Amino acid sequence: MTRSKQYVRDPSFEILEGFQTTERWLDEVSNASDAHRNELGFTPKSVFEQFARRDGLYVLVEKSKDGVQYAGHLLFDRNFPRANVRQMFTLRPYRRLGAASLLLDHLRASLTQSSFISIYARVAEDLVAANGFWQKQRFYIQRSVKGGVTRNRQILVRCHELDSPQLFPTSGLDEHNPLGIQLPLANEQPMYLLDMNVLFDVQPRRLRRNSVVALFQSERLNFCRLAISSEVRDELKRNLGERNTDPMEAYTETFSCLPLKKIDESDPVLRELAEIVFPKAAKERALNANERSDLRHIITAIQHDLSGLVTNDEALLQASPKIERRFGIQVVSSQAFEIDEASNYSDETFETSEKSTLRLLSVSPDTEDSIRVLLKKLGLSGSAIASGWLPVGGQGRSAFRFAVFSNSQCVGYVTWSALTANDGRATARAAVDESDPQALEAARILLLHLTEKLAKNGACQIKVELPQRQSYLREVGVVLGFVGSPQASFLIKSILGKIVVPTTWKQAQLDLAAKGGPRLPDTSPIYEGPDKHLVIHTPDGNRVHVTLDRLESLLTPALFCLPGRPAVISPVRRSYAEPLLGHSAQGTLLPQASASSYADRLYLSDPNTLKHFKRGSLMFFYESSRDGGRRQVVALARVREAHLKACDAIDVFDLKQSVLSKASLNDIGKSQMKTVTVFDNIFVLPNPVGLHFLKRIGCGDPNKLITTSRLTDEQMRAILAEGFGCG
Repeated sequence: MTRSKQYVRDPSFEILEGFQTTERWLDEVSNASDAHRNELGFTPKSVFEQFARRDGLYVLVEKSKDGVQYAGHLLFDRNFPRANVRQMFTLRPYRRLGAASLLLDHLRASLTQSSFISIYARVAEDLVAANGFWQKQRFYIQRSVKGGVTRNRQILVRCHELDSPQLFPTSGLDEHNPLGIQLPLANEQPMYLLDMNVLFDVQPRRLRRNSVVALFQSERLNFCRLAISSEVRDELKRNLGERNTDPMEAYTETFSCLPLKKIDESDPVLRELAEIVFPKAAKERALNANERSDLRHIITAIQHDLSGLVTNDEALLQASPKIERRFGIQVVSSQAFEIDEASNYSDETFETSEKSTLRLLSVSPDTEDSIRVLLKKLGLSGSAIASGWLPVGGQGRSAFRFAVFSNSQCVGYVTWSALTANDGRATARAAVDESDPQALEAARILLLHLTEKLAKNGACQIKVELPQRQSYLREVGVVLGFVGSPQASFLIKSILGKIVVPTTWKQAQLDLAAKGGPRLPDTSPIYEGPDKHLVIHTPDGNRVHVTLDRLESLLTPALFCLPGRPAVISPVRRSYAEPLLGHSAQGTLLPQASASSYADRLYLSDPNTLKHFKRGSLMFFYESSRDGGRRQVVALARVREAHLKACDAIDVFDLKQSVLSKASLNDIGKSQMKTVTVFDNIFVLPNPVGLHFLKRIGCGDPNKLITTSRLTDEQMRAILAEGFGCG
């Protein structure tokens, strides 16, 4: 398509795009580039033609009474969510007329409209004027790399974070926030009302003391806010008697105090809560004073719009799921704020594109100093580090802490509160050193690790706070379904964390909505393709249409296994299956393949299998008997896209998201063409489905399991029921 845009600043300029329009200007573009090789380097004309055919070339022309004259060009490529400026040039007569800015503004506007996150440009350090221009255009220096051997230049990699999305409208609906997730204010933290029994548990020798200490540490680390009701203070004063002082009464003065609303016995909310929390008592007798007090605390949390109530009362905790679904209030124990030591351990090594390794480690006292150096380098103050970013000593009980290291240097770091894992809504903080050449891989490892950890607990919502200039984390975040604004310095995401079949649809709807996510349709739909729109309701009640494909991407990991959805079963050898799918319960001392740090991975197969891999299809991975394989279906994923590619056209970069190398391509067949299938949303089957079961349902024929084959709707449902325990 051909488009043009007139600019008010200088109506004689016009920007041309689209191959049909730019083709006639390729000679002039190439000649201008050749004439300025010192600034631009050598670029063959064929490259300009390739970019023009992919709509990666803008040509700036001047219209005058003498005709149309070439004025400059912009060469770029787009790989969502980032774009790279490959070459930008304007002829000298136009350089003080804003011509280069026109080209760049046009690219910015186009990318913003398409929800891109950032633009990159590589500029030689010795080109003073060029660097001045990019600096004025708000392209900050992300890192410095060595250029080619011929000129021995130092290249500055510059990054610009696009200004869109701007502030979201009050409804929360925006093309960049299609689920209408409610975005918290910059310094907003969830506030919880404390029950009196929690306060007394902080004393020495109390059984729950450690978990209560973790609760108070969470507040000191700015993961939450705590308050007490006026009834707590009144009760302590009544019990004071003839004593002049009480340490606990004095301690409560440090908390925010909320009035405990007086509620009439006929209040409908009180009656409804009584039936939920004390169903037997509500039917047989009047509530006693303690029961009424418990219910009044919940009602106070509701009336003051708090996140919830912290209590160790068993009746309240047992009724917590029903209370949250009905009133949106979380009732949690103090133990929800204490980390599980077993889940706080990590020691994994990853291969990277730099032909080296990165190591994801649990933070220990020995590594805290290197993390502190990273955070200070990123501009965080000592108070910010101490009060929230790097909990140390006993504070480690209330927060998970993981870091990515290259040798002894910390490249990236993430921490999040224990409440996130236990309750489903809380805060994380993440940062990477973008000056490090492996920063992008570190960003992938950190956010994927965070998402996978949280998804194990089902539906949840996570807010990730970022320092300034964290384009890599934003780019990776978009792929994983995070939304947010550069101005707000945070990302936020709803996680579904499960597969959904018709029989579990209603429960998934309730779980997702209870954690601040969108409300799914009331009934499970029939599959009509990945682009079929579903009607969902945002948390504030707006009715919106979202395609199934995008909904799964935004809620990832999530798969809606609907009736009629195409499904295939694909074989994979054990030696390739484990690094590709990560389904082995037994850890490995060897570095994980680079594919394991990607949310979307590649499966290569015979060219004849292309017809089976329709976009949106469910893909069941069968670990074959070769290499001592299990002969079981071990994982499930979603097909994003599939295409044919010649082996000699597959380079090392293409294979990063697979577990193959150029040398091992022949292991999957002698054909010089391969089907390349991109898949994501990987779920490991809790109960791997063996060959005997597959034979029983009619898809275990050895001749069929040597290649990809289709599954019927009945076979798909049977494997889901057996593998995930859902009908």
